[in-house]
Amino acid sequence: MHLLYVDESGDTGRQGSQTRTFTLSGLLVHHAEWHETQASIARMRRRIHEKYGYPPQAELHASEMLGRSQEHHGTKRSQRVQSVLHAVEMIRREKRLTPLRVVVEKHPCPQDVIRAAWLALLGAASRHIASSDGHPLCSAPGLAVICDDHRTAPSAAWLCEINSQLELDSLLIDEPFGRDSKQSPLLQLCDLLAYLTKQTVEPNALFKQTHAHNMLKRCEALFTERGVTITIKEEGGAFAPP
Repeated sequence: MHLLYVDESGDTGRQGSQTRTFTLSGLLVHHAEWHETQASIARMRRRIHEKYGYPPQAELHASEMLGRSQEHHGTKRSQRVQSVLHAVEMIRREKRLTPLRVVVEKHPCPQDVIRAAWLALLGAASRHIASSDGHPLCSAPGLAVICDDHRTAPSAAWLCEINSQLELDSLLIDEPFGRDSKQSPLLQLCDLLAYLTKQTVEPNALFKQTHAHNMLKRCEALFTERGVTITIKEEGGAFAPP
């Protein structure tokens, strides 16, 4: 069975919204490798605490770490930038994790934004599971979805329709459920990837500066090497670069 952790960046509104895109970012991990993955994240948190001072119990929340505040959890922004780079590099090296992301251009997309994003994300996850040979400790297919405090989850009203379109009835285990991201290291990493993806298409003041581009390059390298990126611009316009 695989676990899919998911977080978002941006909003789904079209009228009055200050953003033109909506992003879902996910990390897929097999349950047999979950404990090793959590241990790898814990080691990364200890390293960034030792090198940059960011507390191991503090949430890796991108908008706060990379915001305007000159000091956050006792660390300067330059230290927090290095912490984010270190976290993204850890994901790149952690082969147990498969990063997935969907970027929806809201105005050209005639569909419900969050529905279109979830349809694409769950489709990408199911294709990855179908293409894998299974884990030597457990070959039974399955997919459980964990969201940030249920804010990101698809509504039950159209989850049945997605199940039907993607034929997930024999794969999806129960409905997606929410967790507090403060208690979930994997959801925090999803938040970082969603935020950095958002900055590649709609950069804020920080990411318009040259010295911040390395964070975006590191994130893009991760997805180029072994991740899945899907962009939705119009009806039937989803594509996933190889």
